Amino acid sequence: MFADLDPHLKAIKDASLQGKIEKSLDDGRVVETTHDNQAEFRRLEEENRWLIPAYTAAGGAWAASVIIPEPVTKLGSFLAGTVGANLVLKRTEKVNSILRNGRALDEAFAAQQIQVSTDLPVPDNGRLDLFVRFPLPPKKAVFTIALRSQGKGTVIYHEQKEALYIRTRNGGLKPWKPDHIERLALQEFWLRKNRQQELFGTSARDKNRSAVKLLVLTGQTKVGQHSDSLYTTVGDQRVLLLRRRASIYVLQEEQLLPFIQAWLAP
Repeated sequence: MFADLDPHLKAIKDASLQGKIEKSLDDGRVVETTHDNQAEFRRLEEENRWLIPAYTAAGGAWAASVIIPEPVTKLGSFLAGTVGANLVLKRTEKVNSILRNGRALDEAFAAQQIQVSTDLPVPDNGRLDLFVRFPLPPKKAVFTIALRSQGKGTVIYHEQKEALYIRTRNGGLKPWKPDHIERLALQEFWLRKNRQQELFGTSARDKNRSAVKLLVLTGQTKVGQHSDSLYTTVGDQRVLLLRRRASIYVLQEEQLLPFIQAWLAP
């Protein structure tokens, strides 16, 4: 159908069939980019549709595919089913968290033609929940967002050990593993190396633009009290700013939209 088109024009025409085409001025020229936020959300919605029946059947064939240590299997199939159900439940909660926050961002920043990529696998470093790009001037920006919940735990940053800890309901402290500060930095490094043009953009400035790394606490997990030196204010949002080899902002889920709005403000 497009055989007579110039190859560049054909690529643009093909892309228009897959998602919206966004035009932005960059380095004095027009850049064509494509991204379909709704396709990202549909993929997770489809996963959600089979996660629910998988949860109810976790004691059966699905749970049999879960690798469980031998001491656990000796406790019987009931525990195996419980383990399988817990794994599915955690994944369901994660998918819903990504969808909830991804859709909220898409709705709040539609005018800025926000690009939302979800649940990106990063070899040896888990999955990045949300990769968010604002491709249009006057203030282009990229955010890498980890959505995390630790039940009713409280997140504490230990300054001497430069590590995050979880304070449990009985008052005890335990290291929060994996190290989410390091993981966010490693995820950005891998994505920039392996999916740079697709995610960050094609211009020299886009390729080298640093991501704003956000650790967002969801559900009943809260940020504990810290010394004033660890806080920064973005707009009217007071959040933790942890500086190691990379800078990570730690905030509550309800702070995510106002934080980004303030960051993008002129």
